[in-house]
Amino acid sequence: MSGKPKKTTPKLRIKLKSYDLHMLENSVTKVLWLLVKSWAVVKWPIPLPRKKKRYTVIKAHFVYKDSRDQYERITYSRMIDVVETWAKTVEFLQNISIRDWVSVEVRVY
Repeated sequence: MSGKPKKTTPKLRIKLKSYDLHMLENSVTKVLWLLVKSWAVVKWPIPLPRKKKRYTVIKAHFVYKDSRDQYERITYSRMIDVVETWAKTVEFLQNISIRDWVSVEVRVY
């Protein structure tokens, strides 16, 4: 093997979640770039269904029940499956810097 590092066996499933789609896509691109750089075999990001949470707030506290505000919060998610990992893959993932608004969950299976 002329350039590839040593292969290890665990498979990874990386889930990224955010309220902002643009930040999520930037983080997914950063993670994919690091995985490709570490010679990992990756299944490309799978978009998961959006989760919508709706809130209704009454403006007035007593008489005007018909006066309401409605809010909606959408959570965007992406999943990346790493089929084959190498020794450098976990090291690269530990040193990655991702914004605070994007939550990252890594599972080994």
